[in-house]
Amino acid sequence: MTGMMLYFALGLMVLTVLSNRYWRRQLVVTRIAMSKLKEKVEDVTREVTDVASEYGQLSQHFADMEKRVQKAEIDMQAAILELDQKKSAALERYFVFDRNEPRPGRFWEVAVRCQPIGISLAEQFGFRGWTGVRRFLLVADGDREARDRVAARYPRKAGFEIIEVAGCRLNGLTVNRISELSTFRKPAKPEEEAAAAARPQRRAPPPES
Repeated sequence: MTGMMLYFALGLMVLTVLSNRYWRRQLVVTRIAMSKLKEKVEDVTREVTDVASEYGQLSQHFADMEKRVQKAEIDMQAAILELDQKKSAALERYFVFDRNEPRPGRFWEVAVRCQPIGISLAEQFGFRGWTGVRRFLLVADGDREARDRVAARYPRKAGFEIIEVAGCRLNGLTVNRISELSTFRKPAKPEEEAAAAARPQRRAPPPES
């Protein structure tokens, strides 16, 4: 009886050892699987974070594009309204004051009215009048120079009156820039001296024998 109890105890001990080893092996396998699953979860979390960041950027970009589209629509409506107003408005004609005299400076518009009432024919001789107001475009350094040049061509004694001198209101006409080496620019004295020095000097004729 005692021997059977010893055999039974020994078998139970062997079974316990084998069971312990098996479950330990299963625990290691489970830990490895959990580690791999954790890595996959971290990768998925990282991808979700990247997708969320890209989605935020796209949402911000979409909001900015919507604002730009709304602003473009407002600008387009304003431009259409301005175009309709300009189409319905009376046509305003401008006259070029100097066609063959390009010069640097700012563009000016000078409004001149022709009123030959009470002016003798002798004073009007050589001047061609018009009806109403004409606006002349010219380039000058200042409003005083523009006024003086127009007054010199259309004097008050001949029935002309300057009613306004202002900066040019036409789009794109603000300042006329002519390069320093322009052929229309009068050379300064140092340039004239340099040009004279660069010219070949004529040789003096030999003395007659």
